[in-house]
Amino acid sequence: MKKIIIRILTLAAIFVLAVVGFYWYLNQGTTDTTETMAEATFPLVYMKNGDSLLNCLHGYTQEMDVTAMRDTLTPLENDRTLNLRIDPYKKKISDISYEVLNADGSRTLENTKVNKTEEQDGYLNVTLSLQDNLLINTEYALKLKITAGGQVLYYYTRIINEDGLHTESYLDFAMGFYERCLNKNDLESISAYIEPSDEGDNSTFAFSDIHCSMDQLSWGSLSPQAYYKPTPSLKEINDSTATIVMDYMISAKNDNNETELYAVSEYYRMLYTEERIRLLDFERTVNEVFNPENTGVITSSGINLGIAGRDVEYLSDLKNNCVAFVRQGALWEYQTSGNKMMEVFSFPQQSNSDARDTYMQNDIQIVNIDEAGNMYFLVSGYMNRGRHEGESGVAVYYFNATDSSITECLFVEAKQNYELLKRDVEDLNYISTDRNYFYVCVDGSVYGIDFATHQAEVLVSGLKEGCYGSSRTGRYFAWTESTYDASVLTILDLDTRQKQTISCGDSERLRYLGFLDEAAVYGIADTADINTAHAGLEFFPMKKVELVNGSGEVVKEYSVGNYYVTDTVIESKMMTMTRVERQADGSFVDALEDHIVSSSADESGQAGLTTKTTSRKETETYLTVGSALSTSSAPKVIRSRETIQEGTASVKLEASGEREELYYVYAKGKLYDVCTAINTAVKTADENLGVVVDGNLQNIWERGNKVTKLTLDTSTFPDVIRNGSMDVAAIEEGTGRKALDLSGCTLDSVLYYVSEGTPVLAKTPITDQTPQGIVIIAGYDEYNTILMNPGETETFYYGINDSTALFEEAGNVFMTYWDPISD
Repeated sequence: MKKIIIRILTLAAIFVLAVVGFYWYLNQGTTDTTETMAEATFPLVYMKNGDSLLNCLHGYTQEMDVTAMRDTLTPLENDRTLNLRIDPYKKKISDISYEVLNADGSRTLENTKVNKTEEQDGYLNVTLSLQDNLLINTEYALKLKITAGGQVLYYYTRIINEDGLHTESYLDFAMGFYERCLNKNDLESISAYIEPSDEGDNSTFAFSDIHCSMDQLSWGSLSPQAYYKPTPSLKEINDSTATIVMDYMISAKNDNNETELYAVSEYYRMLYTEERIRLLDFERTVNEVFNPENTGVITSSGINLGIAGRDVEYLSDLKNNCVAFVRQGALWEYQTSGNKMMEVFSFPQQSNSDARDTYMQNDIQIVNIDEAGNMYFLVSGYMNRGRHEGESGVAVYYFNATDSSITECLFVEAKQNYELLKRDVEDLNYISTDRNYFYVCVDGSVYGIDFATHQAEVLVSGLKEGCYGSSRTGRYFAWTESTYDASVLTILDLDTRQKQTISCGDSERLRYLGFLDEAAVYGIADTADINTAHAGLEFFPMKKVELVNGSGEVVKEYSVGNYYVTDTVIESKMMTMTRVERQADGSFVDALEDHIVSSSADESGQAGLTTKTTSRKETETYLTVGSALSTSSAPKVIRSRETIQEGTASVKLEASGEREELYYVYAKGKLYDVCTAINTAVKTADENLGVVVDGNLQNIWERGNKVTKLTLDTSTFPDVIRNGSMDVAAIEEGTGRKALDLSGCTLDSVLYYVSEGTPVLAKTPITDQTPQGIVIIAGYDEYNTILMNPGETETFYYGINDSTALFEEAGNVFMTYWDPISD
């Protein structure tokens, strides 16, 4: 019996050892297949102005295109020095150098290694002493090269060498305004700077401006506290004005004594006078940081997003099982059946976040979502942390809802900054139905990228601004070769790679207008009716507008008697058409708008946004999901992990040729618009207190930066100007400079060029004083323009108001040329 027991125990031990050994064998060499995103590690660099910090710079792992890095502007001290503070975040800084380049980055003016740094309270203080070959009132690019923890990083800002910019006064004003509003302290001292009126919306904290009440701007009953204080970003500055943007975070307690966080961005446009700073414009946007662990997030009405604008990114599946949404750098998914709230992706951390995690130079887009909650999504722009920290590009991820994991499918590298990249990705981003390809439009070219091989091919190149776009799902992409002289529209099905071409008659031209859902929209005009004499003021009366599907079949045609469509705006499922009516004599007069509404079935779920009014937060936004949600228990919060993969999914796109000549409007502290015509750009910048730059970052026009009076030396005018020629080719040949057609702009805006030393040609009615119907604007003062007739040498004064009326009567047709600064 004893032997039997021993044998049984022996066999049992062998069995246990065998099981353990087999388990060890099967799992030998394996580790956890997922991981959380690594924390941010890169240092931050701050510019210093006196005792103030400004322009927080974030590091890039590769050298960027200088012309795409127009973010902050840093004035030099009077002795051409620049003081920096580096926060190393425990990284060892072993090497610092800097490079000064001209605005477009084509030429290096200085490349110097920093040999001396000073450590203070854990920071590094650095002084850069720049050479004396920098022109006054000229912007340059500064590229800092810092080796941190053995890794080379690049930091960028623009610099300007000019005295009397009053930078410290602007910084003090903006910080003082912020602090007084937040603390409700000494509000009387700033109330004189705002302009309360009916234009201001005092019903929501999501957006406030200079026209709101002082109570609204000082946060009403919210009672917030500072959470992260702002570091001002100086965007523009000149002799008289400056633009500053401040991003910060506040906290407040809700009715359950729980902490709520709010991300705030403020824009200041200021004018310096000897008496005081004047606030020309002010805007504030607020977005509540979504926290599913706070009470009352899930309500019977939907998901409470708190204070939020109407531009929330969200998508639900057809059966409303799941809804995904983006809030302040984080992607969330709510599953109704299991009452689960999943954090799919987030740069900001639950705790230990800092200015690097919350850097909002990136964007999350939901591509698609299925009934199980699986989805593809994109992260575009600057990567705050993780395996791509410090890189710029487009990351394509797949979220597996079953195991709450994300997998990186592709990372498309880019040398563009966030604002330019965001515009491109919005033009086209599509994952093929078979999940084999990702399609994206970058810098005027359409690329197809294989998920398996990571190989990219160019499908379309040389696209012109305003001549292309994609359908709502992204499956169809359409384009023309030009805006107003196209004869063919091409539609590409990105699932099948099949192309459809649509042509018009020989005496007609067609214009791409956009997509209404999955239907491409274009209009047809007779060449005899088209007028393209002045870029930006083209007249293209379309006698017919057609909607065609991906197979090229017409699904709707719009043609109404003597009414012609001159422009369209497509929003969601409705297209608004601007129209004119042809008169008996062949002329056109303005007519009422008309509309086309899409009748296609909605392929998304029933998610939507609604609002509720509360006393403390004013207007709160709710995301509805098509049915009532259960509020019996708090949602289970799950945070995803990323699948560990061997190798890299990175893709480099080859340059696709020369860039189109474009004009970039920067206003309200950001890239506001991209225009093909200079007059359109100037008008947009004028209306929004902005600036216009060309593709080389050369300032072409700037609001509020002209002298009070100036008289030009007429003997220096080129002959082509003295003769009054308004022909673009003749002006460019006669001056050797770029001709600028400013037709449609105001007199005040074109006087900027006179202020810069360039005469302006203006069309006038033929009168005794202007017999040729053209005058040369040779100067101005507070009350007059100084004009000269072509072929003459004598100038004469003409009142500003009379000049304005004179030029308006002739259609505000102006022509000049631009003499780029050579540095």
